[in-house]
Amino acid sequence: MPDRVSKARAFIRSMRGLREQQRALERSRYNQAVIALELARAAPAPPVDPWSPRASSCLCTQARCASPTYAEWCRRLGLAPLFNRKHWEYAYATFVLDEMGAVGDGRRGVGFGVGREPLPAYLAARGCSVVATDQPSTNDDAARWASTGEYTGARDGLARPELCDPQLFDPRVYFRAVDMTAVPDDLSGFDFCWSLCAMEHLGSLDAGTRFVERSLQCLRPGGVAVHTTEMNISSDDRTLVDGPTVLYRRRDIESLVARLETKGHQVAALDFDAGDGVLDRYVDGRPWIPWAERPVLRVELDGFVSTSFALVITAA
Repeated sequence: MPDRVSKARAFIRSMRGLREQQRALERSRYNQAVIALELARAAPAPPVDPWSPRASSCLCTQARCASPTYAEWCRRLGLAPLFNRKHWEYAYATFVLDEMGAVGDGRRGVGFGVGREPLPAYLAARGCSVVATDQPSTNDDAARWASTGEYTGARDGLARPELCDPQLFDPRVYFRAVDMTAVPDDLSGFDFCWSLCAMEHLGSLDAGTRFVERSLQCLRPGGVAVHTTEMNISSDDRTLVDGPTVLYRRRDIESLVARLETKGHQVAALDFDAGDGVLDRYVDGRPWIPWAERPVLRVELDGFVSTSFALVITAA
């Protein structure tokens, strides 16, 4: 009996030790994030605004998230100007569409895999008619995205009264279930289209690039497309080629661009500069730190470092 008691006590001490180590690790990760964020905030502003003079196909970087242009577009979308790549995707996509003249009264746009993005409401407030699409609710992945708050499956989930008056939103925004691997032929003649980190979730690298090519058939000649995706910035050789999330390499993007240009489409200048700021080298990963302001420009996915890349295309 005493032996059992001593073993139980030893087990309890061991578990306490493991919990203390876990808490120490969590504190360490939180402190690292705080230090990295403060260093980024203290860094001098870039001498030239990386958002100007014109839109490019580019990576999310610390400099781009420190830009006053980024802060302004976050303000327009009702977002905090965090060092957060998802906020950058929202801001950069709307900036590109606006700068390239795609936004305005009577313009028509279609968004793919929209989840709960602020773009449909913002664009409707600017006078656009928007078809917001997402995967059918019967899709196995829909429940997974819904559990993270990234899937709505209905127009009401896209309403943002602070961005667009309901009297404008209701007649201008339409929701439609669309499989991005089988875009319907009747989605055509649009002035612009977009998808934000959706193409990498279609099962394979090829499925994602086929979607991009198919999306351009939804546009009128001269229409604008903005697609963001996960880009592997740690290797141009090995990557995730299939599965629930794939990672595009530089060579994959360049190959896609070559095919698009062969068909007469125009791709905004490619900028693969990954930046040299502290947050361009700070890599986040699971388990996520429960801190709303944590910097998230780079993430670790299955041993690779990934960030967001925006591809900007003008349809032939």
